[in-house]
Amino acid sequence: MNATRSAVLRLTVGATATTLVLDAPAAAPRRWDWPLGHASLWSDRPGGPSPVMIENAIQRVEDQIEPLARHVPAGARLVADAATLLPLRREGAIAGLQQGAIALAQIEREVQSLAARAMGVPSARAQVFDDPAGDALVLILRECLHHLGMDAVHLPG
Repeated sequence: MNATRSAVLRLTVGATATTLVLDAPAAAPRRWDWPLGHASLWSDRPGGPSPVMIENAIQRVEDQIEPLARHVPAGARLVADAATLLPLRREGAIAGLQQGAIALAQIEREVQSLAARAMGVPSARAQVFDDPAGDALVLILRECLHHLGMDAVHLPG
């Protein structure tokens, strides 16, 4: 078995805090606590976040990922618990949960939809999560996947 393939980064996102725990073979678990969550990335406003709010949120998440990235081995899997992914289950907002993973490409599409809604694109207005936490969560997931070189977020198995 390849040790780097079996490393798991467990992600828990709450309203105001995010916790990541890296479990790697032959190493003690490492933990990172971030002072941001799905309700604290931007202020709640009708119509969702503005483009500036989204850019600021991306920077905040990237600032948290930077110190963690050098510790996550290539091939590690990102695993999010069911409570973290709950905003993505509402009204079938994210397909793929039934298969046990959400691909980066699908997360990217959701972030593009968020950006289009923030820009006021009329056709994007129909694609709104029924829980605003979903918008923040897809942004956090996208930044984690992108900056840590991962291709999917997995359900615990």
